Amino acid sequence: MIQQFLTNYVAADQQDWVDHLELAEFCYNNSEHSATGSTPFQMVTGKSPILPMTWAAQGQPSSDASEEVPMVTQFDEERRHLWELVKANLEKAHKRYKDFADKSQREVKF
Repeated sequence: MIQQFLTNYVAADQQDWVDHLELAEFCYNNSEHSATGSTPFQMVTGKSPILPMTWAAQGQPSSDASEEVPMVTQFDEERRHLWELVKANLEKAHKRYKDFADKSQREVKF
């Protein structure tokens, strides 16, 4: 599971995988599992985590809208970049799966 996740983030030379372990753990713990219908984070804390991206989407500042916290801003920028990277990788994977499935399709006549 973690290996599949890290594949979307790790550089081609695979030297930076350890830098992404925290994010992999967070994403795993914040992903809904089919068996429980909730995330491991929700099972432990009873609620979903609040992220800077959540504040931006809901239009709710963390404290003072005029005050920027560099660490939060950096976190937000890094995560947005990673989400874009993952989205692009998932689109590529979807295309590969579709192309593979289309090769084995045959026309059925009734």
